[in-house]
Amino acid sequence: MKKEKMNYQTEEQKEMQKFFIVLIVLVIIIIGVYLFSKAVIKPDIKELEYTSGSVDDTAISVGTLLNAKESSYYVLAYDFNSGKSTAYKNYASYYTSEDPDEKKTKIYFLDLSTVFNKPYYVTENSNPKATKIKDLRILDGTLLLIKDGKITKYLEGLDAISKELKA
Repeated sequence: MKKEKMNYQTEEQKEMQKFFIVLIVLVIIIIGVYLFSKAVIKPDIKELEYTSGSVDDTAISVGTLLNAKESSYYVLAYDFNSGKSTAYKNYASYYTSEDPDEKKTKIYFLDLSTVFNKPYYVTENSNPKATKIKDLRILDGTLLLIKDGKITKYLEGLDAISKELKA
C-alpha cells in the first residue's frame, strides 16, 4: 500500500507564496533594467566638467550706489548692450587691473539696461546735481565719484570720462 501525502495549505499560505513570487519577479526586473541601462548609457556622463560660479564684485545697482564699503570710489554707468560699451570698459581697465603695488580708486559698473536701473536711465535731461538716489537721472556714459556716501563728481560723455580716468 502506498502512502499518500496530503498537502494542505491555508489561504494565508497561498497568498504568502504569491507575494514572494511577485517580489522575486520584481527584483529580477529591477536588476535587468539596471544592467540594461549600464550597457546602453554611455560613460560620457562621467567626463562632464563642472565649473563653479563666481560673483562679480564690480557690479552695482542704483539702489546700492551710495552704500559701497570703500569711502571713495567711481561708478561708471552705461548701457552694457550699447555700441560704446567697449570704449567704457577700456577706459576703466586701468582701475580694474589687479596690481597690488598701486593704490587705485575702486570702480564699479552700473548697467543701465537692467530692470532695476532702467527707471534712472534717461536719454536727455540728466540731473548732475542730484544728491539723493530718487532724484538721480543718468545718461548713457556717466561717471560718478562717490565720497563718503555722497556724489561729489558727475561726468557725462566719453571725452570727460577718458580725461578723468586718464585713459
